[in-house]
Amino acid sequence: MNGGVHIGRIFGINVRIDWSWIFIFLLVTWSLAIGVFPSWHPEWSLSLSWTVAIAASILFFASILAHELAHSLVAKMRGLPVRRITLFLFGGVSNLEREPPSPKTEFFIAIVGPITSVALGLIFLLMGGLSIGGIQNLAAEPSEMLSQLNPLTTLLLWLGSVNILIGLFNLVPGFPLDGGRILRSLVWMATGSLRKATRWASGAG
Repeated sequence: MNGGVHIGRIFGINVRIDWSWIFIFLLVTWSLAIGVFPSWHPEWSLSLSWTVAIAASILFFASILAHELAHSLVAKMRGLPVRRITLFLFGGVSNLEREPPSPKTEFFIAIVGPITSVALGLIFLLMGGLSIGGIQNLAAEPSEMLSQLNPLTTLLLWLGSVNILIGLFNLVPGFPLDGGRILRSLVWMATGSLRKATRWASGAG
């Protein structure tokens, strides 16, 4: 993933977009504009569906960047140099210049990503819920409530649910997902062997 476009630096960390990211960005935008939002809001115009879909895709990948940035900032705080963050086809990756020196450092670096995604999801859901008088109203009659949502609330609720799903998915204990890295840190802590821990986590993946 050496190609792509450099889009800037955040906290001294280079951020790049791999060319494969363009494909998934367009796919997410298209699926929202053609499938998801029209099914929730048949009354929306095509231009409104596409506008909200583009905004949702941008904020979705901003959320992924926040997830990776959390990994990178914890790594820097634990003394690990971070070369760059790259957004690509399957999400994002933080490029650390060397392996964590201890299982504790590995655990903290890995766990902070899912925590960030779930926290963002809860914040988005709370903001969306407040705009409709409480998230319990949506849970009571979801199909009827969805059809009455304005564009901003629709955007917030979609971002909330997808961020929570990303956080939970990343906890699956298979390397190189965050859950696999958490598993590796625990096995490393128990056995004292990074090589054995990596083998176990990769096998789970």
